Amino acid sequence: MKAFKGILAQLSFFTIIPSIKSDLETIARYSFLSPIFIGLITGIIDFASYLLLWNIIGILSKVLLFVIVEVVRGFNHLDGLLDISDALMVKGNMEKRIKAMKDVEVGSGGIGASLVYFSIMLVALLNLQYPSLYSFLVLISSEIACRSLGLLILSTLKPMENSYLGKIFNSYLSNKYALLLIQAIPFLLIIPLVLYIILYLIFYYIGKTSFHGSSGDLTGFVITLSFPLFLLANEKFCYLSSLLHYFGI
Repeated sequence: MKAFKGILAQLSFFTIIPSIKSDLETIARYSFLSPIFIGLITGIIDFASYLLLWNIIGILSKVLLFVIVEVVRGFNHLDGLLDISDALMVKGNMEKRIKAMKDVEVGSGGIGASLVYFSIMLVALLNLQYPSLYSFLVLISSEIACRSLGLLILSTLKPMENSYLGKIFNSYLSNKYALLLIQAIPFLLIIPLVLYIILYLIFYYIGKTSFHGSSGDLTGFVITLSFPLFLLANEKFCYLSSLLHYFGI
């Protein structure tokens, strides 16, 4: 029963979808299942919204899908993008970067990162094919991959000293990195898998050198930036999806 509650509670923790309430430690204990569990659910919501909007407003549904993705996430991961980006722009010691990360005001780093994210996301969604099994697989695989990558960073990089959330999740994920990776591999064929590895190395390096550890904000940063990149990679190089698209499925 506790495991069931811990798994279902992932919904309300990682999205705005109401679910069973649970304590943070129980959520962290079963968070290793969230890439496949939350990824599948959010991917289905993405596609269902895309299909519905496509039948109402046509190609403009691609732009509105952007809004739906962020609303379902509750803008939580976007907040991590803003905080980490502001901190990365700070010149000086670790204390100054942490102070910038905790500052409620958005600085030039956050604004710049938002523009980059919005641009990549817009290109990725405009490049998304019409609603079909092909685009369904693209959305599902991208949702799972970005969440797997975010938690993989959290599991393999020690938490920041002042990150309460990072410490709790790392304590339960530190020996689950293989399970986090396995969930994404079936959806990352060749090029997307290479992208996954490259992004992991980049984000790990950023966390280790700039913050000396991982945190909830860094996880949100990773999930937000990697999602549109996985969309682009899966649209172009996910061969299973491409084969389905070729046959018009």
